[in-house]
Amino acid sequence: MKLSIDIIFEQITWPDAKLISSKTIQLNLSIIRFCRTDNDQELSDEVLYLTDAKKLARLKSEKPLSFICLGLIDETLLDPHWSVIIIPSQIDTGEIFETVQAVFDRYHQWLDHINEIIFNGNTLQTILDASCLYLKNPVALFDDSQGLLMRTSNINLDKLDAIWAHVLEKGYSLKEVDSINLNEKFKNQHQPFFYQSPDTFGNIKRLIAPILVNGQIFGSLAMTELINPLTRSEYANLCLTQQIIERALTVNDEFCKNLETPWYLYHLIKEKYVDPNILSHHLGLKGRTIDEPYSLWCFSPSGKILNSDFSTQGYFNQLSRLFTSAMIFSYESLILVCDYNLESENKKQIQGQLLDFITKSEFKATKSMVFNDLYQISLAYLQCQISNEYADDAAFEIISFNDIYADHILTVLDRHTKLDVLIVPQLRSLNLQDPYTHELLICLKAYITNGKNITTAADSLKIHRHTVVYRLKKILKLTGLNYETLQDDTMFQLFLSCGILLRATPQ
Repeated sequence: MKLSIDIIFEQITWPDAKLISSKTIQLNLSIIRFCRTDNDQELSDEVLYLTDAKKLARLKSEKPLSFICLGLIDETLLDPHWSVIIIPSQIDTGEIFETVQAVFDRYHQWLDHINEIIFNGNTLQTILDASCLYLKNPVALFDDSQGLLMRTSNINLDKLDAIWAHVLEKGYSLKEVDSINLNEKFKNQHQPFFYQSPDTFGNIKRLIAPILVNGQIFGSLAMTELINPLTRSEYANLCLTQQIIERALTVNDEFCKNLETPWYLYHLIKEKYVDPNILSHHLGLKGRTIDEPYSLWCFSPSGKILNSDFSTQGYFNQLSRLFTSAMIFSYESLILVCDYNLESENKKQIQGQLLDFITKSEFKATKSMVFNDLYQISLAYLQCQISNEYADDAAFEIISFNDIYADHILTVLDRHTKLDVLIVPQLRSLNLQDPYTHELLICLKAYITNGKNITTAADSLKIHRHTVVYRLKKILKLTGLNYETLQDDTMFQLFLSCGILLRATPQ
């Protein structure tokens, strides 16, 4: 990265110095050198040349060159393509050279530090704070829908202008009345641009830097004249920050730019912090709230599909017809569906359609419990992942975490203890070698699961209620257990015992 002469001019702070430059702010300077020639063919636009007024007055060139001129000079002799810092007072040449060289050194060391923290995987917040070291005003980073991602945290914002107050309160930038023109600038102009609202906030000057990642608009950096005027040097330093953030985003997936994976959902699944105001804003755009009940579906493709030219996008339309009020997005080759329609009738209607979809598409489908807070989506996702471990690769079916809940508990317990010690002693009298014992245990487990209701237990097993009554009596005869007199804690022990024994009985 290179510096502009505006940055150099502000950093040297000589009281009588004056800058004459073109309207365009260039980040083109990498070093300072003494100007020892009158031949413009040997001069480079990447070098800041130190010379005196006599030598500079003799030089003729239309190149966009940069100079520090020691001594008074007739400004009409300066080519309009040049940028010149004029220092009329008597200053030692070596002193000014060392002062300017120190500016280059500071910036080079700063950029080396930036590169180090980027490639060491530091957070984007750390990178943003470091990249704004030379900016005098606070900076905010927005995504492409003007939602606030973060702001510089090393600047005290005790006194706010109206725009900053709005952003920090709402979590997003205010909508402009000429948003069409503003959007065009984002699309067509990569360089930072000055902007003033044509409405209530017209007295506040802003500097906005579009952020591009792989040629696509990621969002923007923006600042106002909150603390200091937006000078040419401030503009040049924001250009450097813009370049740093764009480079950081190409190697840092903290705010991934993927149209199929909204960054805030990506963050939540990764158990990273998302500001509630910002999350509310993005969900509001989809007509949703943070505390709205939902269940998470996870559709994972078979290995056969992944080995082909796989794209999740092709399946989105099919699922959107089944889940009409859901947020559908991809995550690491999976399709996740945040389903807000929890009515039982709806479940019955789409069950067959879902089974048809996963059979034809060769997907496995898993489903979480119902959660009441989107901040818990990482737990919902984990439930889907756990459920996926119980899915048969050869059979395309829907596995709900509720269905494998007890089995998963036993699997976890089995890693740390011998499950036999958890079996209720009365059930040990059952003959585990008898295939009919498997049916008896399934019946008892369903009876407990359904709150000791024979009718609902029969419905869940798709058998007649008389069959349930018969099997329960059979268990009573074999074990001596009277279910009606047992306490809830004993019933739970029976429930776990059934799960343990079912693992050992032939089907």
